[in-house]
Amino acid sequence: MSSRSTGSSSQSDVSKVRKVPFRRCYCGLSAPFSRPWSDKNPGIRFFGCQYWPDTKEDCGFFEWYDDEVNEWYKEVLNKLKPKKKSLKSEGTGSPEASVLNIVRVMIGLFVIFMIMVLVVVQG
Repeated sequence: MSSRSTGSSSQSDVSKVRKVPFRRCYCGLSAPFSRPWSDKNPGIRFFGCQYWPDTKEDCGFFEWYDDEVNEWYKEVLNKLKPKKKSLKSEGTGSPEASVLNIVRVMIGLFVIFMIMVLVVVQG
């Protein structure tokens, strides 16, 4: 659970009481915990000033919560975006949870496959 930061440190705390991490932006307000679904950073969580993108009020606070992911993971998440949108439009369950569960299963299957390949190659 390391973070990438874009500059100077902030007055931020990770709340141990809440399940969702907490950061305070330079404004002194709670910085929302978000998950973008852009092509460049799909699913990588971050904190940002709640006034963004209002340039007059935005204090400029931004902090990554997750590390950058590899290209394969980005490709998988970008392929799942249309599925996420269709789930959201159907109103069935939480699309983010469904997509993340699919990704977790795919990663698990990939790991199992790689272990099997290593066993066959070494045997």
